[in-house]
Amino acid sequence: MTPMKKELLRKEIEDLLEKDVIEECESAYGADVVLIPNPDGKTRLCIDYRKLNEITIPDSYPLPRVNDLLQSDKHTTFMSTIVLKSGYHQINVHPADRDKTAFVCAYGTFRFKRMPFGHRNGPATFKRLMDMFCRNLPAMAYLDEIIVLSPTFDQHLLDLETVFLKLKDYKLRANRSKCHFACYRVKYLGLWITSRGIEVDPDKVSAVQKIPPARNVKQVQSLLQTYSWYRKFIPNFSEIARPLSTLTKKETVWTWTESEQNASTTLKNCLVSPPILSEADSGWMLVAMPLALFFSNVLTWKSILYNMPGNCSILLKEIIQLQNVKPLRSSGL
Repeated sequence: MTPMKKELLRKEIEDLLEKDVIEECESAYGADVVLIPNPDGKTRLCIDYRKLNEITIPDSYPLPRVNDLLQSDKHTTFMSTIVLKSGYHQINVHPADRDKTAFVCAYGTFRFKRMPFGHRNGPATFKRLMDMFCRNLPAMAYLDEIIVLSPTFDQHLLDLETVFLKLKDYKLRANRSKCHFACYRVKYLGLWITSRGIEVDPDKVSAVQKIPPARNVKQVQSLLQTYSWYRKFIPNFSEIARPLSTLTKKETVWTWTESEQNASTTLKNCLVSPPILSEADSGWMLVAMPLALFFSNVLTWKSILYNMPGNCSILLKEIIQLQNVKPLRSSGL
């Protein structure tokens, strides 16, 4: 470890001791430490718990499904996001289990009094807490990120008050610098949640556009994982991504041809002008997109067009303008 990293480690240890997150100990356990840089420029102390995780009985509590959360933003005008401050460190570790969390570094042996990052059952434990917290609340949570959605401003103030009171009751602290209140649009789980629906983050799309062609199977898997995050924004995703998916199969010999490159390029292009997703009262998923893109996608999607009274004539006029053909009767749709 370089002198600079050693100094960062010393400061991190002192900070955790001061906050009563860790304590000095004598233990038969002793995991290694790793310093991970955060996006805000600070560092975070992480422990290599791989050996401990191998002998840990897994907690089968279900982790949150992103799609389920994002499909619950009906009738939303005002929204707030609340991020907990070092969420894991707000959960106590049972005294009988603290020795198992011990780690060794140049400054001694320490153990956690609060739940550390990197433990196998950390996410499940935290999810169980947040599910209990959000029960009967006008809020949802993905681990330490809480989102409050309301139809009116007055209702939003009442909803926030209810959430704050329960935060106080659970003795949970929020990170004020990362919270946003009473907004018309907020960034949540890498997407924009707005009153119109769910939108792709342009900054994320810009980063995706810069991804170079894959050179091995591992890079293809990473590429597919990135595109899969936006699959609901990409019509006929599975069909387009099939050449890339085929490369990940064990029996497939690695080769990056025009077919794979075209698949990757098509997926990128679909994110340039992605649709806006919103949830209808009936449970149908509504998709808002430019009209020309709609007509293009009708040919590729397995679509069923329903004649909605009052709107049919508008759609027919647009079809006539774009296609320059004779008028179609309503029964033709």
